Amino acid sequence: MDDVAPLTTAITRQREPVAKPPPLATNRRGGMGDEVFRYVSMCFGLTVFFLIAWIGVGLFQQSGLTRHRFGWHMLTNSQWDVPHQVYGALPFIYGTLVSSTLALLIAVPLGIGAAIFLTEVAPRWLATPISFIIELLAAVPSVIFGLWGFLVLCPWLQANVNPWLADHFGAIPIFAGPPYLTNMLAAGVILAIMVLPFITAVSREVIKTVPGAQREASLGLGATRWETIRLVVLRAARSGIIGAIILALGRAIGETMAVVMVVGNTPQIKQSLLQPGYTMPALLANQFNEAQNDDVQRSALLEIALMLFVITLVVNAIARLLIMLTSRFSANNTSGADSPAKERLREVAGSGLRWGAVAVLVGAVLYQVVADVRTHGLRGLFGPIEALVLVYALLRVVTLVTRGTPRWRVWRTINSGAMYGVVSLCAFTACFLLGLLLVYVSVQGAHALNVHFFTDLPKSPDDPTGGMKNGIIGTLVLVGLASCIGIPVGLMGGIFLAEFGKTRIGAVTRFAADVLNGIPSVVMGMFAYAVFVLPFKKFSAAAGGAALGIMMVPTIVRTTEEMLKLVPNALREASLGLGATKVRTIRSIVLPAARGGVITGIMLAIARIAGETAPLLFTAFGNDQVSVKPGEQISSMTMMIYRYATSAATAWVDMAWAGALVLLLIVLAISLLARLATRSRYALK
Repeated sequence: MDDVAPLTTAITRQREPVAKPPPLATNRRGGMGDEVFRYVSMCFGLTVFFLIAWIGVGLFQQSGLTRHRFGWHMLTNSQWDVPHQVYGALPFIYGTLVSSTLALLIAVPLGIGAAIFLTEVAPRWLATPISFIIELLAAVPSVIFGLWGFLVLCPWLQANVNPWLADHFGAIPIFAGPPYLTNMLAAGVILAIMVLPFITAVSREVIKTVPGAQREASLGLGATRWETIRLVVLRAARSGIIGAIILALGRAIGETMAVVMVVGNTPQIKQSLLQPGYTMPALLANQFNEAQNDDVQRSALLEIALMLFVITLVVNAIARLLIMLTSRFSANNTSGADSPAKERLREVAGSGLRWGAVAVLVGAVLYQVVADVRTHGLRGLFGPIEALVLVYALLRVVTLVTRGTPRWRVWRTINSGAMYGVVSLCAFTACFLLGLLLVYVSVQGAHALNVHFFTDLPKSPDDPTGGMKNGIIGTLVLVGLASCIGIPVGLMGGIFLAEFGKTRIGAVTRFAADVLNGIPSVVMGMFAYAVFVLPFKKFSAAAGGAALGIMMVPTIVRTTEEMLKLVPNALREASLGLGATKVRTIRSIVLPAARGGVITGIMLAIARIAGETAPLLFTAFGNDQVSVKPGEQISSMTMMIYRYATSAATAWVDMAWAGALVLLLIVLAISLLARLATRSRYALK
């Protein structure tokens, strides 16, 4: 009985009512504060809509003079005569479309092949570094591509590729005529290298969304790995891949500094790719200086910028929609089946494009074969194009002969292995291009780099002791001014999308941020010139910083959103459960937890604007002296590299290489640290 007494006492105590703890002290104004913060952050998020509309309206208003004088005829007129004030945009539209199309013809096979290799073929230990190297291509500033293209790529093409194309394929109009050093082909190659990482990265992410069950089902039915990739994976991901291609097209259309240095800048419509051409961004960069005191010419350039804005806006919007639809389809439809109407529409559209491309290709081949026979007789049947036709015909014959025989499986396996080799070559080609660029810039830049580069101001073209002190300081000032604009707006917009953006307004804001991120930098520069320079009638560092700050906003918005989404919801719920307000939870819990990732997004945005040139040509304008005042003209490293690279002075060309090396190291270091921090499991701290 004595042993039972303590147990009875314990049970009695458990039955006694337990005193409730006092309620948590909460802020009565917390609900009102949360609502105010929500609407304030929403206003920052909606800034992306305001910026897109502001860019369009600003360019439209400032280009009214030529629109009133020429109307729609400016789109169809091919004459650009400044002395007689006759302006036609057709040669520049033609050059932009041709160079961009050529870039896609080169970059799309390489990019998709590299994406297939990284997702379907390469082991993870190899895919991770290769994808990282390819993505670093996107961090290389455009002016460095232009410098390398003008001084290295164009001479190499002129010595090895252009004459060979003219000799063997000169009968085809696109390769006819004497080759020039700077031409449309060089512009297409440079653009292809620049858009390659975008096609590869987006296509890889889209291919990864295809459910693994579809691959397993295809392999279970007896298909080879390559047949599974070609008939199942690529077919399921084609909408997203098309979106990646269109996104790359938007990038190619808006590229400025690289193209202006290699395209030749001749305002004429020529059929041959071996002759000079002109593009819309190149026109804006080249003729801006002489148009400052000519109202009509300035209005014409602003209208060209408006055309470029509309084209890239539509192209990027279509690309984002296709990528978004592909992601939703992969998430909601694991069977891969689509409605009969949509499938039929896809088949009809695909067949039309395929047969159209085949008809053009066959016509060009027949035209070349006939021309070779007329020129060389029977020996013309053994030219390069004839050899390719012969190889293709032999492959088709072997396929037809082995189909349905015991050797059919062997032939399919050989095809699969050959295609594995092709996609592997695509990936390593992209790595080789980056390595070639980095090595050449490093060797040339290190040869010209010295102490004077960092400590002295520019000197005469014949003096090798000049430096870029003003450009280095100017770049820091411009980045600082841009950060004061882009970081607060981007952070608040990202917080809105991550914490309150599950509504339709959030989805549309997210889409608008992606579209704004694809608007060309040259359009941003012309817009800043129209709204920040013309009203005040002076170039300034503030105008340049405003243009760069606007470019930072969409990058910071999207990266901040993604980083905040990685913070576990349990942390938010625990904070709210303890009585904290939403605002205090975001400030004290969410943002500190995602601090590393948010800083990473800011670093990526800074790396992007640090290598920009085109916006500064129209706003900061340059200064040979050191200037830190926002209201004065200011220089930057990118503008000085462009100026020195196009000079005939050897000392200035060497300094351009030195500046390219320093700028490349800065941008790559920032991008490398940012990407490593993003991919680290300890990015959220």
